[in-house]
Amino acid sequence: MIEALRGEFPKARFIGIGGPKMAKAGCRLFADPTKNSAMLVGALAQAGYWLDLLKRLKKELALDKPDVIIPIDSPTVNLRIARLGKKLGVPVCYYVAPQLWAWAPWRIKEVRATVDTLCCVLPFEQHYFGHQGVHTVYVGHPLFDQAANRPEADPELVKPPLPAAPLRLALLPGSRKGEIAANLPPMLETFLTLRGKFPSIAAVAAAADAERAWQIRNFLPRYGAKIDVRTGVTDAVIRWADLVITCSGTATLQIARHHKPMIVLYHVAWWKWNLVGRFLIQSKFLCLVNILADREIVPEFMPFYGPVQPVIDAAGDLLANPDKRKAMSQELAALTAPMAAYSDQMPAARRVALEIAHLMAIR
Repeated sequence: MIEALRGEFPKARFIGIGGPKMAKAGCRLFADPTKNSAMLVGALAQAGYWLDLLKRLKKELALDKPDVIIPIDSPTVNLRIARLGKKLGVPVCYYVAPQLWAWAPWRIKEVRATVDTLCCVLPFEQHYFGHQGVHTVYVGHPLFDQAANRPEADPELVKPPLPAAPLRLALLPGSRKGEIAANLPPMLETFLTLRGKFPSIAAVAAAADAERAWQIRNFLPRYGAKIDVRTGVTDAVIRWADLVITCSGTATLQIARHHKPMIVLYHVAWWKWNLVGRFLIQSKFLCLVNILADREIVPEFMPFYGPVQPVIDAAGDLLANPDKRKAMSQELAALTAPMAAYSDQMPAARRVALEIAHLMAIR
């Protein structure tokens, strides 16, 4: 998005909250909270960090008033940032609409009061937010900006080669330290049990970076599991696999983009879910793919805190039945085809940049 904005405003300066990639794109980082990110009730433990950050950000914005504020995704902090913008008279373009249709729908009043333009990445969100009085634009999902079959995603080009095996299982335990610690153990237990039924099966775990790869490799000796761990080639690992077991989140849409059958799980301690989580979540499904389809296309075990046997059974059934895998693949292809076609016309970031340029022009 920063690169797209430079096309509209070559002399623009950027200050933001983000990670190394934003810094590399030319953004002066006010803070880097990427190692503090969390999902669901895990975010509650980080409230102090964010409250302190918001206090410092308020002073920063008052000293160096920006021309536009662009909150991205997470509403807990970003709606407060949008509120700061509103008080300063700064236009707010919110990119990646907060998922109020899944949880915290009461926040719609704050979105309506503080956001000038809401850029959503899921097709149904334009109607959801627009129907409630929010100026909303569907910009497409950035996952679909690049072709799914681009060379970097070709498993045949990965070096060293990915394992050759009659049955191939990919494991995507998450991109955060806490996610891997919670989701990898049931995934490994599932793989080890499946290996007894399918002796020729091979597994590859995809890691977001070297640190997460090290964490995954550290787990393997505890389970006696021999699994290839790869970094930076997640798309290729997905395309290599016959079946993917993944944690929840955007990864499910990434897998669907490649039309690969999947099973989704996300481990949450039972007490956290029953004390907090189940009162926050409003959607019928928790897996993004099933939410988009409004029905269960892929098996989801969320929240997962019980015995692993149901996951093993679902995986075993799919591995033993190529026709079921093919049917799921076809459903995923049909689901994602309109999103891919929309992104072919213009990348999401370019659409956002045009909306921001329009917003600033009318101010």
